[in-house]
Amino acid sequence: MKNKQKIAPITGALLLSAAFAQAQTITAWNFTSLQAAPYNSPAPTTGTGTAIMLGMNNSYNGGNTASGDVLLTAGTAVPSFSEDTWRIRGAGHNGWATAAAGAAEYTQGIELDASTVGYNNIGFSFDWYSTTQGIRDLQFQYNLNVANPAGWVNYGGTSPTGTYIATSNDYYNAPGSPNIAVNLSSITGANNDANFGVRLVSAFDSTGNVPNDYASAALTSGGLTQIYNNNSGNWRFDNLAFTGVSAVPEPSSVALAGCGFAALACFLRFKNRQA
Repeated sequence: MKNKQKIAPITGALLLSAAFAQAQTITAWNFTSLQAAPYNSPAPTTGTGTAIMLGMNNSYNGGNTASGDVLLTAGTAVPSFSEDTWRIRGAGHNGWATAAAGAAEYTQGIELDASTVGYNNIGFSFDWYSTTQGIRDLQFQYNLNVANPAGWVNYGGTSPTGTYIATSNDYYNAPGSPNIAVNLSSITGANNDANFGVRLVSAFDSTGNVPNDYASAALTSGGLTQIYNNNSGNWRFDNLAFTGVSAVPEPSSVALAGCGFAALACFLRFKNRQA
């Protein structure tokens, strides 16, 4: 009986080792070289998926044409930090529009789609840079079936309002870590989903100082919110990645568990001989 009591925790630990797996990159976009415009739908550097710009082909400013590119972007708070970023804008104009011009919130930004088949505990991460005149508030959305245009859902993210507020003319969270990690493990429908997608899109002012309109990332000398004026500004992204834990235990984990159970069997035989 005492042996069984000792063995139970050992057995549980071995089973846990077999089931445990590190999060893996499913699909990612990492920009490592400059790209001239138009660069509106880059292919992923890892895995398979689709990336597109949203709201840059519009009639708000006379039929603007989407014209993304990749350029080297240095931090402001930490100038020594720099990376190649995908710049979201339109040709001949920034492409971003105000609410007054007819641009509803959640219609401007980027969409990334990827299959999560074979993975659980889905996550998404990205680096985000906004110019001073860019739209200030970013809303993270997800869709369990990207073929359904009405399926986009706002995700709470890290703030009560569900939006991320830009750091003016710098990377989000500067001078700390620029990477934003969104944990989607509570969204069970994101697991093993062949048609999963996320959007990083402009949202109206989350502070309420500019109701029903976009705020600019720029601040006045008094630190007050400014209304986005559509004169210039853009967003830039890097290290966009879908992650997940494989639903199938890795061979190394299975082998580890097998060795553990073999050791456990030897232990039992030895204890029985000593009894």
